[in-house]
Amino acid sequence: MNDDVLESQRYWDGFAATDPLWAVLAFPDKSDGRWTLSEFMKTGEREIALLFHRFAELQLPMPTGRGLDFGCGVGRLTQALVRRMDRVVGADISPVMIDLARTLNRYPQRAEYICTSDAGLELLPERSFECIYSNIVLQHVAPDLSVRYLHEFFRLLAPGGLLVFQLPSHRQAQADAEITAMPDAAYRASIELAAPAPSQVAAGSPVALTFTVRNTSDHEWSQPRFGPLALGNHWLDERGELMVAQDDGRAPLLQIVPPGMSWPVLVTIRAPQSPGRYMAEIDLVHEGISWFEHKGSRTVRFPIAVAAAGPTGPASTAAAIKEFPIPEYPETAVPRPAAAPADAPTKARFPMNGVHRDQVMEIINRHGARLAYLEEDRRAGPEWVSYRYFVAGRSWRPASPAV
Repeated sequence: MNDDVLESQRYWDGFAATDPLWAVLAFPDKSDGRWTLSEFMKTGEREIALLFHRFAELQLPMPTGRGLDFGCGVGRLTQALVRRMDRVVGADISPVMIDLARTLNRYPQRAEYICTSDAGLELLPERSFECIYSNIVLQHVAPDLSVRYLHEFFRLLAPGGLLVFQLPSHRQAQADAEITAMPDAAYRASIELAAPAPSQVAAGSPVALTFTVRNTSDHEWSQPRFGPLALGNHWLDERGELMVAQDDGRAPLLQIVPPGMSWPVLVTIRAPQSPGRYMAEIDLVHEGISWFEHKGSRTVRFPIAVAAAGPTGPASTAAAIKEFPIPEYPETAVPRPAAAPADAPTKARFPMNGVHRDQVMEIINRHGARLAYLEEDRRAGPEWVSYRYFVAGRSWRPASPAV
């Protein structure tokens, strides 16, 4: 066990022995044992329900086989994942957290917990997990160790599997945002559908679409400097001549987009209320300044037929969020804070680290994976630029036998 791992284990063991639920979800009003176990576990069910809803919105394959919850703590997310998958492994560096997770395990035949303080993830077989999930974990890990874990995730990811992880990139530069125009030459973008659009939807229904957006200009798009940028839409008539609705959907862009950067953006628009045939048009907008098209950039257009809503109409393209009931968890199963030991970690000293987005993207590309979605994240606090990465693993084929 190296020094970083040993220090991290001792740190989280200290919290696990005193206030384990708050150590996982450090809400200010929940310190000193004010989480109830039932409401704490309910947050895990809601988080995983939203995660699977996002998979549906992105038209990603729904994982049902084996899952890995990395940094599982007491099993808040592991228990929710196993309600949707065949088997789930929860992994954590703290033996004390793992002992609590095993005590709270309500699915012992399908959920298991392992401690990574000694062997890490090395004992798990390669390509064995259809879904790997890690949230608000890597931000507390030393950067070199986070990079090692990312490589391990790709070793463990099954062909075509999904990897979702949250990780800060770098500290936020302080700037007073105000809306000012960028140079005209900065309003150049490429927009492409990342997945096919539906040919027909119900009137008034939400339509979730994923696009690949690229900054094709030679200028950096900086929202802290110039103000908000977003992906938006128009609804046009069938011939694309008359604008029926100027816009009804918005998807904020990343805060900083350097020249040449390409990434997926998910936007939900709403179909017109009147049945008919329409042309959907997608463009970027600098709020309060201009649509990119008005500065010479090209939009993307595609036809959509809108059918009458009702029992016989087509289903909405946005799947409903599905939450499962959670079992009973005894409140006495976790320790309640008493007088903290002298060497217990203080509640103001959570370590915070990051791995720059460019380095993370290099790792993803090195493993032949595809970035399905990149989501800005605020869980690391306002002083950090942080992201949640949705990654689809490459399809794997065994090497051809030597002749």
